[in-house]
Amino acid sequence: MTRLPKQVEWITAQVQGRPGFRLMVILTAPGCAYARTSGGCTNCGFPQTFGTGKPVSMEDYIAQIKAALARIPADSQAPVEVDLYNSGSYFNPEEVPELAQLAMLALAAARHEVASLLVETRPEYVTTARLERALSACRGKPLEVGIGLESANPEILSRRIHKGYTWEQFAAAARLVTAGGAGLLAYVLLKPINTGEREAIEDSVVTAHKVFALGYELKCPTRVALEPCFVAPQTPLYHAFEQGRYRPPWLWSVAEVVSRIAPLGRVLVGLSDEGMNPLQAPHNCEHCTGRFRLALAAFNQTQDAAGLSAISCECHKRWLTEAERF
Repeated sequence: MTRLPKQVEWITAQVQGRPGFRLMVILTAPGCAYARTSGGCTNCGFPQTFGTGKPVSMEDYIAQIKAALARIPADSQAPVEVDLYNSGSYFNPEEVPELAQLAMLALAAARHEVASLLVETRPEYVTTARLERALSACRGKPLEVGIGLESANPEILSRRIHKGYTWEQFAAAARLVTAGGAGLLAYVLLKPINTGEREAIEDSVVTAHKVFALGYELKCPTRVALEPCFVAPQTPLYHAFEQGRYRPPWLWSVAEVVSRIAPLGRVLVGLSDEGMNPLQAPHNCEHCTGRFRLALAAFNQTQDAAGLSAISCECHKRWLTEAERF
């Protein structure tokens, strides 16, 4: 049924500098065109999990966004960020018809509780005209454009993740986003396939530094979404996991990256695990994983990393050993 979104989450977050909520809407949509034509990224299971592989009409998209917006409490006083995900590129008209793109943004922006909006796209679909129309639909409310950079290391980006674009293409899209008056959100993937724990930590830190430096250069409101990698079914990463060649990142690694990049600018930590086997999600031991996830959720709302450094557990020694070995 395409008149309901695939998934809607109501998550605590920092919105426009204040404690608030994210309404994360995963639309029922065809899925990523890049994945359908090239096989996609080695870690990404969203097209298989959420994509229909078939066109979705404007009417059905409108029904989906109305159903999602109904999740916002009528008496909510906290600011709300609405994130519209289509398991692909929002600005690709073959995935989301342009009129549907604009109508969904307009409907979300019309809610008084909504303080900002977010869509995500591959860089090749970012154009001046599309940005102008999207910003107009947002009725003066801030729009952020998320792009899955993942890594600024060309070898990791191309050979390990198979992203299909380069840092230079990402940066060119970021310049268009800035010129159009939108904000930039760059996704940074912690520990893609065939990457050791320490290498993954350093790569995420270096990538975040590069993203924030670009945002500073462009004078563009910039956020980094740190995405600790989870193991989605039907992906090359899943096969490596089954063969014992991959372990999702330790939450100790997530905490180290957050502590090193949070002083640079605004950071969002992805905590979704798609309800999968806990061993397929970023984790520590059974004694501290839950505490870490709560502390990361609190960080997303406050941008204060103190709660992460306050956690102690015996598994920290094991992480230190493994982080240096792999």
